Amino acid sequence: MSAAFRRPSGKAGRSDAGLPLQITFRHMDPSPALATRIRALVLRLAKFDARITHCHVIVAPPPRHRRHGALYDFHIDIGLPEQVIAVRRARSGAPAHEDPFVALRDAFRAARRKLEDYRRTRRGAIKNHSQPPRVRRRAPAG
Repeated sequence: MSAAFRRPSGKAGRSDAGLPLQITFRHMDPSPALATRIRALVLRLAKFDARITHCHVIVAPPPRHRRHGALYDFHIDIGLPEQVIAVRRARSGAPAHEDPFVALRDAFRAARRKLEDYRRTRRGAIKNHSQPPRVRRRAPAG
């Protein structure tokens, strides 16, 4: 079976903080170095917000037919009691994202920003516009 059509392989387990963590490598062989770095970054997120219930990280390599200039893609799902925060397109298109560790760093930075926004919303520091704004109508001139 070629590497391009390999089934997703993943490691499910717990991080050192006791947080359920699943790492899935799609269309590539599992990388112990990437898995170790992912665990370290998940531990940082767990220290930042203790309410995280689980984390799933998907690693996707560049397409095989475009090796030169192709970028790594990381998807991160962070489970919280009320919702799941998903980071999908964290890549900026920068040539530095040809390196998987740079792309991983930027994906986790985006995840941390989303967690910060979530915490601000829960604290009430960000207004929640659940109702549409009211439109004032002027009385007809007459």
